[in-house]
Parts: sequence; structure tokens; C-alpha cells
Amino acid sequence: MRPRLPHCLSAPLAVCILLSVAAEAQVIPFAGNFGQGLAPSDNRMVFDSVARLNGTEPSKVGQSDSWSNPETKSSGTSTILRVFRSGGMACHLVRHHIVAAGPPSRDYRLTWCCTSSGEWKIKS
Repeated sequence: MRPRLPHCLSAPLAVCILLSVAAEAQVIPFAGNFGQGLAPSDNRMVFDSVARLNGTEPSKVGQSDSWSNPETKSSGTSTILRVFRSGGMACHLVRHHIVAAGPPSRDYRLTWCCTSSGEWKIKS
């Protein structure tokens, strides 16, 4: 019998939550850094990537997930740098390496934590 994953590690739940309007607003760290910023479709791909990564069990340092948008020529990779607990929540320090057409690539390091309600959110 396969062991049941904790509620907060459910990949489908993470995808649904991260693609909500409130979660998309959390992409602000990426906006404006590439001239006009990433397109909404790029933002969705970033969130899809991190949702897949956060939903993978067991989570391990070095795991990564890539995305590529042929419409905008933007691409990126989300990679887990650290797995830890903070305030009772499972957390991942994730490096988002983003390449947009034109400007040089950028790296962002964001901490994602699974709240008691099962949502993965950027920890501020």
C-alpha cells in the first residue's frame, strides 16, 4: 500500500492554489526586471514550474523543473536549494533562473512554505 502524502504536498492542490489570482500577484518579484517584465503567460509558467517542484515528494536539494514559452522566447528553471521547516511549515528555498529575450538572465531566490491550509506561498 502506498503511503498517503501530507495534505500540503499534494501536487494538484498546489497547482490549483498557485494559479489562483491571489497567487499570481505574488509574481511581483519578477515584474519589471526585464523592461516590460514577464508576460502573463510567462508568469503562469513560472508558477506551474514551482508548483510541480513543490509538489514532488520527497523534496530534495538539487531537484529542478524547467519551463519555456515559445511565444515570448522566455524560459527558466526552478531549483530547490534548501529543504527545511520554519514555524512548523515545510519550506523550500528555490532559485528561479529566468531568461527573457533581450536582457541578461536573472536569478531570484524565494522561500516557498506550505501553510497549515495546504497552500504554498512565498514567505516574506
